[in-house]
Amino acid sequence: MPAYLLGALIFMVGIVIFVMQNNIPVTVHFLIWDTAEISLALVALIAAMGGAIITFLIDSFRAFKTGRKLNELTKYNKKLEREITSLKAKNVSPPENKNPTA
Repeated sequence: MPAYLLGALIFMVGIVIFVMQNNIPVTVHFLIWDTAEISLALVALIAAMGGAIITFLIDSFRAFKTGRKLNELTKYNKKLEREITSLKAKNVSPPENKNPTA
């Protein structure tokens, strides 16, 4: 089981325990907005779901960028492989690297 799934499972168990122990009505105040009395469990679940959605969106964006970079590097690698094949066909040796640290 991947570590992130184990972490998510532990977090969800913690949320369930919190919900079961804190099922009292509360009023949520945020800036100038006030709610009617709602269950603290509902507030906790909404906050957890909001965090999960935000995390999913950020991770999706990161995965999209990584995929684009992978495609770009794969195309570049294929180009270099074609160049190597063409140079081998011409029997041309690659130039020597004068800077061994580069």
